Amino acid sequence: MAEADPHRAKYEQWVRIYAPALYRYAYRLAGKRHIAEDLLQETFVEAWRSIERQTHAQGARGWLFQILRRRYSHFLRDTRSQRQTRSLDQRQDDHPPAALPLPLQRLADQDAMQAALALLNPSIRQTLLMVFVEGLTCRETAATLQIPIGTVLSRLDSARRSLRQALGEAAPSSPASKPKGARI
Repeated sequence: MAEADPHRAKYEQWVRIYAPALYRYAYRLAGKRHIAEDLLQETFVEAWRSIERQTHAQGARGWLFQILRRRYSHFLRDTRSQRQTRSLDQRQDDHPPAALPLPLQRLADQDAMQAALALLNPSIRQTLLMVFVEGLTCRETAATLQIPIGTVLSRLDSARRSLRQALGEAAPSSPASKPKGARI
């Protein structure tokens, strides 16, 4: 029983420290709160089952995000059904931007961003979220996904262009050599 106490303390620390970031990432991947909550719960269940394998404290964050990505991949494989989202035009008609107070405008903007993310190809969305939500560098993302760094940069560029189009923003006149905000 003495063996369980250090594991339990480590596990509880992980939940306290990493659950908010993992939830945000799961929500951005899945687009629905109940799915994100399920993914988060499955991630921590799997982490608890294999807690003995995680011996490096600095690696816990990446390990947990890796579990979450795998759980999301399983979710996609198991459901095989397309999520249906309302079009951005319908969302904007429901909430005219000029009529909303600032806090409600922020919520509408978040909903519009989530709907735009849901329109992205899953591999492009995952790459974007790994860099901008999870905070990995482009090289780390390439290594994690086992793809060339050029593919990561291409996916980020594609994601930015798609998001701009979906959100109605004008594209820049000249493409940047590196996605803004991304660390290589």
